[in-house]
Amino acid sequence: MTKDIAGVILAGGQSRRMGGGDKGLLALGGGSLLDHVVARFAPQVGPLVLSANGDPARFAGVGLPVFADTVKG
Repeated sequence: MTKDIAGVILAGGQSRRMGGGDKGLLALGGGSLLDHVVARFAPQVGPLVLSANGDPARFAGVGLPVFADTVKG
């Protein structure tokens, strides 16, 4: 795997079909869905960031830089 490629996890959806909420923060196997994505993705890329809508503080426990998703919808 090459470390000169950046990874971006897209977490800016509105979860309309799921009734709202953050899919990435759903519990899955002892962690969150996002925890599992980060664990699989991080070894394969160099820098890894999260693109999310709303308050970025809710992702503080993930340990990634969070960039605001500014595109509505």
